[in-house]
Amino acid sequence: MKNIRINGVLLLIGMGVLFQNCSSTDEKPRTKRKKAQTEAQTGSSLTVGTVSKEQLSPTVQLPGELKAYQEVEIYPRASGFVEKVLVDRGSMVRQGQVLMVLDAPETEERLVAARSQVLKAEAMLTASKEHYRRLVASNRVPGSVSALDLETAQARMRADSASVLGERANIRALAKLRDYLTVRAPFDGMITERNVHPGALVGSGAKMDRPMLILKQQNRLRLVADVPEAYNLREGTTVQFTLAAMPGREFTGKISRRGGSLNEQFRSETVEIDVPNPNRALRPGMFAELILPTGSTPGALTVPKTAIVTSTERQYVIRVENGKTQFVPVRKGNVAGEMTEVFGQLKPDDRIITNARDDIQEGIAIR
Repeated sequence: MKNIRINGVLLLIGMGVLFQNCSSTDEKPRTKRKKAQTEAQTGSSLTVGTVSKEQLSPTVQLPGELKAYQEVEIYPRASGFVEKVLVDRGSMVRQGQVLMVLDAPETEERLVAARSQVLKAEAMLTASKEHYRRLVASNRVPGSVSALDLETAQARMRADSASVLGERANIRALAKLRDYLTVRAPFDGMITERNVHPGALVGSGAKMDRPMLILKQQNRLRLVADVPEAYNLREGTTVQFTLAAMPGREFTGKISRRGGSLNEQFRSETVEIDVPNPNRALRPGMFAELILPTGSTPGALTVPKTAIVTSTERQYVIRVENGKTQFVPVRKGNVAGEMTEVFGQLKPDDRIITNARDDIQEGIAIR
């Protein structure tokens, strides 16, 4: 009985070893078949394209702001009281047009006094000239006039002449100061702000927190935008822009000026676009959205955006080399539509997977 039990146990152990060997033997072909089946399924669901060297014309959208082509805050250049204000907010003015008239009676009185000083200086000059002329005539008789008297008379004549020049300069300055009492427009534009009324004291003796008037030129505007350093735009480049206040309309302009240096904080360059505005439909302060062409990058190749795989560790495309997948690290450039520029160890006409996924392994066969 005991021998029968031992034989049964040995039989069971032998059968188990045999079954295990059979399972191990069958597992390898099964794994190979599964791997081949996976490769076949993966290959059948992938599409293969080629690397191209197309010239992209990508665009970038940037915020901008319309500003007056010229803008000035008008402060008084002479002290006085406001006598007349001939314009108001919204008034259209022409260059040289009178905007305000100030009153400063002491300026006129000083001008009258300066004229009398000029007359007095001119009279003294006439007298000194006549005295010098007579001494020169008397000096023809030897010993009648001393040399010291002659030199003194000549010096007095020169001093009186300088005094006349000084008084005339003083009267010109006072006349200029009187002209400052009439405030004129320095250019064509619109008065956008008025802060004084008749009777107000203005000038250096009064505390001016705000300007008397603000004048802005509106028949021509500047569109100002900050362009990142990655986009090298040249003067004369045509750009399009839209306005939030006028949806559905597109405007066109050319880059007229560049800042020439980068903002150290934002690493951007300020550009200006001249915008004609003859009917004044556009207004300073409007926000715009610029559509800037950035051009293609020299030496860049183009692939579909779906061909680039981005993981936490790297960014690559999957090239098909000798029927097998191969990872090629790349760096992206400009994007236009469904295509993007890439930089890496690629050549034109290289075969790549255009619908790449991060679950595709390197080295698998692609039919």
